[in-house]
Amino acid sequence: MGDSERQSLLRPDRNSFAGLPTSRTRGRGGQLGDVGLSVGGGSWNRRIAEFSPPSGRDIISSSLDSRPRRQRGRHSINIPEEPTINEGSGRRPYHYRSQTNMSEGTPLVGRVDADPVEEVHYRRYQYYTRLQNQAGMDLDLLNIPDHVVPTNFYTILLPGLTKAEGKQSSIITIFSLWNTMLGTSLLSMPWALQQAGILMGIAMMILLTGISLYTAYRILQVYTIHSRNNKISEFSDLCGLVLGRWAEFICTIFSVLAILGAAIVYWVLMSNFLYNTVQYAVDLYAGVDMNDTGVYCPNNFSQPGGYGYEVSFSSEGNLANEAVSKDYINEWGVSFDKIWGQFTTVPLFLIIILFPLVNLKSATFFTKFNALGTVSICFITTSVLYRCYEWGLHADFKDTSSPEYVPLYANSFPSLTGILALGLFIHNAIITIMSNNEKPENNGRDMSIGYMLVIGTYMLIGTAFYLAFPLPKGCIEDNLLNNFMNHDGLNVAAKVFLFLQMTTVFPLIMYILRISVLFPIFRQLWPGLKYVCLLNMVIIIICVSFAIFLPKIGTIIRYSGAACGMSMIFTLPVLLHLAQEKRAGKLTYLSMVLHGSIIAIGAANFLAQFFI
Repeated sequence: MGDSERQSLLRPDRNSFAGLPTSRTRGRGGQLGDVGLSVGGGSWNRRIAEFSPPSGRDIISSSLDSRPRRQRGRHSINIPEEPTINEGSGRRPYHYRSQTNMSEGTPLVGRVDADPVEEVHYRRYQYYTRLQNQAGMDLDLLNIPDHVVPTNFYTILLPGLTKAEGKQSSIITIFSLWNTMLGTSLLSMPWALQQAGILMGIAMMILLTGISLYTAYRILQVYTIHSRNNKISEFSDLCGLVLGRWAEFICTIFSVLAILGAAIVYWVLMSNFLYNTVQYAVDLYAGVDMNDTGVYCPNNFSQPGGYGYEVSFSSEGNLANEAVSKDYINEWGVSFDKIWGQFTTVPLFLIIILFPLVNLKSATFFTKFNALGTVSICFITTSVLYRCYEWGLHADFKDTSSPEYVPLYANSFPSLTGILALGLFIHNAIITIMSNNEKPENNGRDMSIGYMLVIGTYMLIGTAFYLAFPLPKGCIEDNLLNNFMNHDGLNVAAKVFLFLQMTTVFPLIMYILRISVLFPIFRQLWPGLKYVCLLNMVIIIICVSFAIFLPKIGTIIRYSGAACGMSMIFTLPVLLHLAQEKRAGKLTYLSMVLHGSIIAIGAANFLAQFFI
């Protein structure tokens, strides 16, 4: 070391920041002393105090700087609304960059802004919480988990710190898995089981559940290894870290495809529910007989004499032909059916209701109503089981000519496997849910119980409705609510309730699609109203087109489920596991063959959708 360097280190001036850019300006967002520090910057001791809970303050108070903390300024990124800091948490949301070099304990110089990428992750966690945690209680389930907080916040261990927040018990973890996976696939399960046959359908349910559980567990295993030294927030991050950017890109694309499929299904169902709700009100006003209840077979529709007659099964158990609808002509001579058609005008009328909602800058308001999700599932389950109890068993396993014949096997079973691929899909959120488990060593057990509950619910609704349905099994619709009479009380209540619930969830789905598509392009959460409106118009045009020309939710679910399942359930998790085995030097030919067969099953499931 030269003399000049030695003198620079031993210079007597007390200002250890001499030579750095200085400024005498003070005030909000200004400087600290004579040094150009970022807002909120301070000594290392003050940084410790800032991220310590109140309970530890007395222990280390003697070593902390007693000067009052200066008010932080706003970050420069355009954020829809200020994030809320939990009372007593003692730290900012994780997307705020650190204003201190945590490895050296020295303040950073200059302005420190929020990281836009981490800001998007933060917003995703907020809205996934509202979409998936619909239990009607504060489960604290998908809040920002501790593992996505930068690791340098935990490099200093202080005595008296409380247990990390954001953890939940095994029962909450199991419940979250059940609540997240159950969705619109539940309405199509009786139809899917009818497509496969009772024995083949149960076998496929068990097989697909086992594969989905296995691949989800492999994701957690690889995540546990790599999360020790890397910050991993989502499944796509893990794919990019282990397999490369191409895998992260594929994972993101198919995640967007899964969300788009959900948006399409929601639009079709909301069009259905809105049409039947208004039709019920018009029939009530026109004095139409409202006593027709029970189930009917839309596939046997005919029009003798200009009226719609359909084979039906009344609530009293009598098979009859009943007029179930009449065209209402108002005083101006305009036919109501021409104005209000389920597959013509209603999907367009729905734009008037939803388009302003999906263009809002923030969808936080709608998150207040999503507790209706779990309530709707429970309502559908109990009402279906009640109807099945009223009907009794209507199944014949031998006489093929019987209208109640139930086959054990059907060649169209890929319809069931395609729907199950989406109904058992949770792999893009499994890291977030299971990393919050209070006892990670129980992840395998809790995940197994969660999957058993999900497939048990699917089997219960599917087999009960299929075996108890009093009409020919070919009459079962891909939306089981379509088999009930339009004036049936429980059916009307269910459709009104589901329409209101889906209306509050749809803007959240569109918000996730917005940030998934626009942020990688503009690197902003809100690139501008014109770009948001343009994207929403494209998505809604797609949704309306399906609602008019292909309003079959079973077909939509099985195609999107098979495509997303092929990549997210059968392929990427397997490749992650094989890559990790190769790095550890444990890869064998037997493992490659067995795991390659899983990928082949996923590809075959997708291709089979085009041949049934």
